[in-house]
Amino acid sequence: MFCLGIVLNREDLLVTFKQPMRIALGVVTQFIVMPVFAFSLVSLTGLPPSIALGFIIVGSAPGAMASNVIVYLAGGALAFSITLTTVATFLSPLLTPYLIGLLGGETIPINAIGLMWTIFYILVIPLSGGMFVRYYLDKGFQLRIFVGQMITASIILSLFFLLSNLASWQIILLSLFLVWLPMIILLMPRQYAPLTFSWIKELAPALAALAIIVICAYGLAKNKHQIIDTGAWVFALVIVLNLLGYLAGWWLAKLYRFDRTHKITLSIEIGMQNAGMGVALALEHFKDQPQVALPGALFAVWSVMTAAGASAYFRKKTQPAVA
Repeated sequence: MFCLGIVLNREDLLVTFKQPMRIALGVVTQFIVMPVFAFSLVSLTGLPPSIALGFIIVGSAPGAMASNVIVYLAGGALAFSITLTTVATFLSPLLTPYLIGLLGGETIPINAIGLMWTIFYILVIPLSGGMFVRYYLDKGFQLRIFVGQMITASIILSLFFLLSNLASWQIILLSLFLVWLPMIILLMPRQYAPLTFSWIKELAPALAALAIIVICAYGLAKNKHQIIDTGAWVFALVIVLNLLGYLAGWWLAKLYRFDRTHKITLSIEIGMQNAGMGVALALEHFKDQPQVALPGALFAVWSVMTAAGASAYFRKKTQPAVA
């Protein structure tokens, strides 16, 4: 997210905020399409109740934060992707339990406060730090911006230190993203800023892609025994659900008359679910039924792999032909 903050164009973000209807369409699509697909698949296939509930939980989760990296690598609308992920995640404490109860017949409370801390820790703070780096490289030292950054950083870091359950090294990591890296850029001589900006913009996507590889590897390693033990038919349904999400996102974006970059974005946002949240919910509330977490564990890994492949395809399609 820090890397994405560096490459995110502030003007694109402002344009995105000026189109609330597009954001609303994306969020509504997120919370209708995947829950309906998940419910339809488990209804048609007659899955065991615990596995079926796992699919319902996956379908009811918001979009994955990793989708922002994939959208950028695919050449989609990064600002739109980040906005959709943020809005959907903020709404998930209300909508996800409701959808699970409606479609799966189970009431699962979600720790809304804990989820908000997670959103700020994983998404907002590193993204903001990257945007400060980009601003300072572009504009140089601006007293008003610098003072605002220091005040905001002090308040946020103090709240995390006093109220969150993050470890001390995680608080230090937050301060690195939000304070120290932008400060290093500020201390750089201005004549080196354009070259540094060009170099960082080239490096940032590679670092973001590396982060996705690490996430995928971690998901495989942590759930290797569950993945080995699960039946091929469950994995097949994970593939189908993921594919249906991509296709529905693309065709609905076409119906909404989105341009190509926003079609790519909505397709990825709908196809990728925050299955990690689904796994955490399943493990927390169904300790006696570990198989409830299986669909989420499989979906988390598979969606990252397929989305990475899709990003390479879309990036290749958008590159100009060499004469």
